[in-house]
Amino acid sequence: MSSRYLKRLERQRQEESPTPQVESEDESVPVAEPKFNAFALLNEGDDDDDDDDDDDDDDVKEDTKPSPAPVKSPQRSQSPNVSTASKKSKKKKSKKKAKPVVVSDSEESSDGEFDRILAEARKQNLASATATPEPSAAAEDDGADEFEYEEEYDATDEPVAEYDSNFKYFTTSRVKQSIPILNLSSVKDLDPDHELRNLFGNLSLESIEDANTTTSLSTPPEVLAQFKRLARLTRGWCGKDRRGVPGTTRKLLLSKIRDDWLPTAQKPMQMEEIPKNRVTDYYEYKEDTAELEELEYRINREYKMGVRWFRFDKLMTIPERVANTRFYASVVMTPDPDSLMQLLQSHPYHAETLLQVAMVLLRQGGDKSVSYALIERCMFVFDRSFSKHFHELLQAGKTGLIRLPYESFMSRQFYLCLFRNIVALGERSTFSTSLAFCKFLLALSPAEDPVGVRYFIDHYAIMAQEYKWLVRFCDSPLVTTYKRWNTPGIAYSVVVAYLKLGEKKSALEALDRAYHAHPYTAICLLQQIGVPDAGAGYNATVEEKVSTETYLVRASAVWEEAEHQEFLRKNLLQLFKYDPPQSQPGAKRSITQSVFDMLGMGSNEDIDNALPYNLIRFAILSGEAKIMAKLPQEVFGRDDVLEYDVLPPELAPDDYDVHTGSIKSRLVDRLLDYVDQGLLGTIIQQRTQDTDFEEMIRNIEGIEVESEHEE
Repeated sequence: MSSRYLKRLERQRQEESPTPQVESEDESVPVAEPKFNAFALLNEGDDDDDDDDDDDDDDVKEDTKPSPAPVKSPQRSQSPNVSTASKKSKKKKSKKKAKPVVVSDSEESSDGEFDRILAEARKQNLASATATPEPSAAAEDDGADEFEYEEEYDATDEPVAEYDSNFKYFTTSRVKQSIPILNLSSVKDLDPDHELRNLFGNLSLESIEDANTTTSLSTPPEVLAQFKRLARLTRGWCGKDRRGVPGTTRKLLLSKIRDDWLPTAQKPMQMEEIPKNRVTDYYEYKEDTAELEELEYRINREYKMGVRWFRFDKLMTIPERVANTRFYASVVMTPDPDSLMQLLQSHPYHAETLLQVAMVLLRQGGDKSVSYALIERCMFVFDRSFSKHFHELLQAGKTGLIRLPYESFMSRQFYLCLFRNIVALGERSTFSTSLAFCKFLLALSPAEDPVGVRYFIDHYAIMAQEYKWLVRFCDSPLVTTYKRWNTPGIAYSVVVAYLKLGEKKSALEALDRAYHAHPYTAICLLQQIGVPDAGAGYNATVEEKVSTETYLVRASAVWEEAEHQEFLRKNLLQLFKYDPPQSQPGAKRSITQSVFDMLGMGSNEDIDNALPYNLIRFAILSGEAKIMAKLPQEVFGRDDVLEYDVLPPELAPDDYDVHTGSIKSRLVDRLLDYVDQGLLGTIIQQRTQDTDFEEMIRNIEGIEVESEHEE
């Protein structure tokens, strides 16, 4: 209740009643009106808020009659024109402690009603300081829109069997519930050194520094000395914390600079924040049922939550265009690992080459430390390219608010780099850091989950002993919205989490749910722990076989305790006895389809309907032979299954120019869009003629760099 409003009421009361008189020994002296001092002391600081006083005058213009009843403060939130900033300022002022009002005995005896008004004013000020603000008109409109657009999806309690475009059942209210689960407690969760200090106590800085300076690649000492001289000449490179890069005061968040990395002030890519109207294009590109108005509503709702969209883009400099062309020729046109190694030497920060060479070394059985060092360098390439807003969100641990559409080629490379890094961290037994990166990777696109994080996030949660988080995750909309989101790994690993927490009853209930959701996985688990005849005659679908295998390759580490294995065996056998598993209808279709495949009548469309794309990507990227063996052969016959870009999104029809063969708006782009077609033809021609290919490339790069300097 404002002082101006009380002043007006008191002035009206004084005008209608005679001024009280106080008798003195000499004469009767009118008592001075107490309204000024009393209210000035009561709401000190209100006098300098002219806008608030004017608003209060307007609110009471029509009220000219004094009332003996306690006066209620007008509801400010009912006015839709009051800005949020003004509301906050008024709320802060109402929290100021009211000072006691000094009143003489004569004034106190003169008017008891006035004292009651002051007491009511104090109560109103206290109530306004602690009350929750009422929803504004805009919020009410949002509620009406939500009722119109998302009530049908929110009302669905059971998991949805099939995916729909843009995952509309994963509504904005469910997105809001999921954000805290995907957030990190700190960006330090992404630093393996931080986990090592937690595991082994206070490691000395000298030990960590010694590990960071150790080179994984065979770099000669004289070359390292040259790198150190270049580092001193490259202003802003490295720094004492090994997280400084030229051109910005922001520090690296996901990597540390090594001594054998070539100091450079140039970066091969950049990141930009996608505006809301452009985000609408991404949603509309994948949509087949909803109207544009509904898509815009969803984006606006998520934007109010703080969700932001970003994308990486290549910087099309001449050296980068040459590197793209050479990489495409060495991987797609005529695969040649030797030329890839030469490309890495001349372009040490080309992201695609770093990831591809790392996988080549792993497949050849080379030193894993060298492969992981290349992945770490690739992480540095992306790390130094973060935009300011992306960097701020990540530094605050708000990974749940970051979105990275999978349609951008360089964004897909970032997905791939994070995936490789998670596997590498798991190999080093830094499971907490691996889980943190899993949260980060899933948060980039929680509904689509393009690389299948849900197929191994449970493993890292169990190994990191994050049992409570796994239970929260399993009960969240990130798992319960669609049936396929509740993967075999999540369904059965949460049973172990409950057992670790000592909640046996909850473990039994979770096992029952897992059994009915994934009976084929239960059969395979029983076979692994010594019940070979379990589930005889059960016909599994292709998806059941592949998804189950993604869990079985790591299940032994999760169910390692004999007590837990006995719990699993005993209770699964009871479930088999009283509720035998039934083959799903899709199993018969899969068997029939296999006959058509043998006759050469299969189609890619049938495979697409049987397996989700993210499951195929996960199976290929994992590199696990047992998982890949479960995939249909038709998958490997596709022309878009490339290790550096597995099953990229299809080009949008409006983006492709049929006359020039180029991409107009680059909503969906691929590596070929960044290749120099003339140089690519020259490379292929020279290779077929068996000439000095590398010398030709060096000459081309030298000529182009000179011309660039001349310009």
